[in-house]
Amino acid sequence: MNQIHKRIFIRNDKKELYLYGYKEHIESPSQELEITEIPKPHMRWNPSREEWVTYSAGRKNRTSFPPKEYCPLCPGANLNYPTEIPFSNFEVAVFPNRWASFNPNGENIFLENILSKPSKGECEVVVYSPAHLDTISEMPLERIELLTTVWIDRYKELQKKPDVKYVLPFENRGEECGVTLHHPHGQIYAYPFIPPAIEKEIRAFKKENFLIKIMKELEEKYYVYQNDNFIAAVPPFARYAYEVWIIPKIQIEGPWKFNDKQIEDFSKCIQQVVKGYDSFLNKRCPYIMGLHASPELNDSQFHFHVEFYPPLRHGDKPKVLAGSESMAGVFIMDVLPEDSAKVLRKFMS
Repeated sequence: MNQIHKRIFIRNDKKELYLYGYKEHIESPSQELEITEIPKPHMRWNPSREEWVTYSAGRKNRTSFPPKEYCPLCPGANLNYPTEIPFSNFEVAVFPNRWASFNPNGENIFLENILSKPSKGECEVVVYSPAHLDTISEMPLERIELLTTVWIDRYKELQKKPDVKYVLPFENRGEECGVTLHHPHGQIYAYPFIPPAIEKEIRAFKKENFLIKIMKELEEKYYVYQNDNFIAAVPPFARYAYEVWIIPKIQIEGPWKFNDKQIEDFSKCIQQVVKGYDSFLNKRCPYIMGLHASPELNDSQFHFHVEFYPPLRHGDKPKVLAGSESMAGVFIMDVLPEDSAKVLRKFMS
């Protein structure tokens, strides 16, 4: 794999902007964005569900659907308008989210009879490309390999921080999934606790590696794409009609353990899945995508995987989390996973 360069640029708000690329980035900055007030989020304990809820009131002020010429994720030097990235070009950029739900400045508040604490941790934005209308399905494979390497680096750096207990890179794609900026990007949340869904996965993998147990079935009946090191499959227990998981064929706790060939195969797998979704709908498919890795850098039980959730019921009909899903946590499915796999395989393989 080609050498990756990483430039650390200190912005006017004293925050770090990371510029990753195959070419060394040496350009001088142009005009930067004005300094904004740092959010002070906090968490409150929900005793009914036994889980934390985070409150960050400043998020309601975040930029929403600006015209392309005012996109805060485009290269700022090319616009007559300052952006988060004050350069004429870059490959992949990472910076702190201005409207963070978790940051080191979390506020300590007092509420009588309600447990609360500062919402510490980190929130980062990962900009996949300088091109405003780019997408994973159309990028060169080298760019996705670079993105994978960026995720690996951010895992290693964020897991060192004392307030961070779990790191989750994810992408919301499409307005149906809450996107407010169309420029290709994802986010990384570094939580001050292990999220409930991940706690359940940790417990499950401690009992047995259920992914290895069903691997033969996945390879024969539920796969939509596979290569030497990875399989993309509709899980037999899918909660969304076109849910797909990308799974290493051997136990690996996180992408930081990938070798060069695994990075290449993983990147191919991600691109095939997104490209297949887009072909299936004949448009850019909305989805939520998240990387599920171990909270530990060395873990012989947790099995890394990526989960894709397109918010669809069947065909292009939207899936809404209604009464049973929202109130009882019980998903009701209209489509069998094996039937979904047959449909998606035509577009992803």
